Amino acid sequence: MDLQGKGRFARHCSWILLLCLIPIASSVAQQIKEPAASNIEILKLHWEKQVTLPRNFDPSDIPTNGTFADPASRTSAAAPTTPLDATRSATARISAAAGSSNTFPATPGRLPIFYVYSLKIRNTGASLIEGIAWDYLFIEPKSNAELGKHQFISFARVPPQKSATLKAQLRSPPIRILRSTDSEKNTHPKPTERAMVQCILFADETVWKNPSARQGVCELLKNSKALMKRKAV
Repeated sequence: MDLQGKGRFARHCSWILLLCLIPIASSVAQQIKEPAASNIEILKLHWEKQVTLPRNFDPSDIPTNGTFADPASRTSAAAPTTPLDATRSATARISAAAGSSNTFPATPGRLPIFYVYSLKIRNTGASLIEGIAWDYLFIEPKSNAELGKHQFISFARVPPQKSATLKAQLRSPPIRILRSTDSEKNTHPKPTERAMVQCILFADETVWKNPSARQGVCELLKNSKALMKRKAV
């Protein structure tokens, strides 16, 4: 075969190879799809500050021997008729007061403070939801800068077209703000509160992932759910 024939043969093979690659490229492109919608509607976003009593503090635990006498409802005894009776009555009152000084448990000097963050959602899809990874964001309205972010993993069975409230408790406040004067407070408007759903775990073990979600969040959600199941056994 001369050089001209070899050239035609090489061009012919190149066209055949190109035609074979086109269907392969098309099939790969069909597998890469845009992420579907989360099928979650955010109904309410809320946080509150709570003060919790220690576990060993029980105001109802009062040693009253089965009864509790209200000082305001006590019947006054007859007035003493002699100085000796008056002295005995005063001594009895002092002794009773001393004996009742430890009736109520001592109140803790400093109570722990917690912050409860909640997110109410509605499942607008057709699959049963079992877990959600979500963030509670605080945004500065003027600059759109992020002032605070709290990341949570919540587990709740939310059937299709049903709603549920996810709650999480932290010791961390919404945002950490330095002390400022009254004039500086007026220049800083109230931050905007926003919820961002990072990942959703469905009952069939499939997940929906936010395109902008942090890496590994869905794996963490699935592993946490599996750990809960093992502990429940």
